Amino acid sequence: MQTIPDSGFYYPNLFIRIMLLSIEDVAGTNGVKTMLNMAGLPNLIGNYPPANMEGEFDFSHYSMIMATLDDLYGAKGGQLLATRAGGALFEESKKLIPNLPDMAGDEFQSKSLEEKIEAGLCLVHSVVTQKKTISIPRTEDGQFLYSVEHCPICWGRTTSTPRCFLTAGLLKAAVSWSTGGLDFDVKQVKAHSCGDSTCDYVIPVTPAG
Repeated sequence: MQTIPDSGFYYPNLFIRIMLLSIEDVAGTNGVKTMLNMAGLPNLIGNYPPANMEGEFDFSHYSMIMATLDDLYGAKGGQLLATRAGGALFEESKKLIPNLPDMAGDEFQSKSLEEKIEAGLCLVHSVVTQKKTISIPRTEDGQFLYSVEHCPICWGRTTSTPRCFLTAGLLKAAVSWSTGGLDFDVKQVKAHSCGDSTCDYVIPVTPAG
């Protein structure tokens, strides 16, 4: 695939490691090897980034891996693998949060459903940005709007439709966790790769189905 120039923005090593391990669980070591070769990143074969939060993995390399998923497994297969990796990333991200809310505690259980959804989204935003987040904006019709200013998943790419499924999977897992297992239809409505200024995701306040 076409090489994407370095962005100058960096993602934590641990997040890349989790993503690669999640793909490996499904595609196997040979599948990941093929993917990394196609992405022009053979240096990562058998040499995943270390399990630390140092921001050393350039956005462009992350984006090339995501693009290769689609090339190698097709649009649907790439979506499934990326969404699964997003869920795995959330599960590991929870371990990075000191004083994680007690989901079974009276204080958290007394919250409304919308407050629980927002708590899950704030948790993700706090981990990704390394800044404490206490609220998430809303759309005009009252849904939550999660916006990414600099997206490592589609950096430097052009797509006909939004395809940042890893982030969608991450958000979906977060709100499922914070609401006690409910399923919400997280939808990406804007993407840098489609010419938008941000990657935006809409999270409804009512469960799917």
